[in-house]
Amino acid sequence: MSFKEDVRQEILSVLPQERCCTQAFLSAVAHTRGSIDISRGRLNLSIFLEDSERAMAVVGLFKSLYPADIELIPDRKKGGATVRLPSGFSAQALIDLELMRGDGRDFSGFIEGVPQDLLVKECCKLSYVKGLVFTSCNAYVPDGSKNGYHFELQLEDELFAEDVKELLSDLRVNTKMSERGEQRLLYVKDKDEILDILIMLGLSDSALKLKGIIDDRESANDINRAIICETANFDKTITASAKQILAISKLRSAAGAFEGLSDALRQTADARLEYPEATLSELADILSVSKSCLNHRLRKLVELSDGVSEE
Repeated sequence: MSFKEDVRQEILSVLPQERCCTQAFLSAVAHTRGSIDISRGRLNLSIFLEDSERAMAVVGLFKSLYPADIELIPDRKKGGATVRLPSGFSAQALIDLELMRGDGRDFSGFIEGVPQDLLVKECCKLSYVKGLVFTSCNAYVPDGSKNGYHFELQLEDELFAEDVKELLSDLRVNTKMSERGEQRLLYVKDKDEILDILIMLGLSDSALKLKGIIDDRESANDINRAIICETANFDKTITASAKQILAISKLRSAAGAFEGLSDALRQTADARLEYPEATLSELADILSVSKSCLNHRLRKLVELSDGVSEE
């Protein structure tokens, strides 16, 4: 499964138990995946889920609230299933989940945005966010096709998205908002913030998986940085060595120039020619001198070569 599917699947193991939290969770699910069918004056609440296992979980949650015979209708074309409440319980659910205003028979309109009265307690706020992640989450981690970390909620309208953004802010989650077609996206790209969200929602398996990916990727990056650094240092050594060898060759070619050098400079020149790939430290060890002393000698050889002409 993809990381997104792992996250959604794990929510099945942390479904709410308390009635208030169950209502908050189902309110989010119904708001994002629900529809109302009206026929012959009767009203039914239907909720479509992309897979049957999650649809069955929603049936179980509704049955914990209402003693109703709830339909589970497979969708062979889309591959998911529709949860359909009977008419009488649908009317009650629309009021209980704060989706519509009314007295159970007459409705005066839909409730837009996040249901404030349902989300007084923090546990209910977390359950509402779980419901949103359950239905509307996209979560990506770096792999062969994805380079960065990304966690988003896909929401239908701007007012609802603004309310959810404020709710997440209350839970100390800072999101950014963008548009994709008619949808509003609330997203987080920082890997540590995504990890905090998973931990906050009690999704420990997903959090551990993400932590492992982060650690592996950072270890790989450390290795890559070390290789790049080592390669850069090696290139510098080769470049410096090539410049020194050219200078020494020029001194050897000029009449009397090499012979006129001090013993220390001739010894240094011979060592550089013999060990062209040696670093400054390695060459200093070979000559049993300090790095600063060797560096001074090599600079002197280059300077002297600039003052002679080859014959």
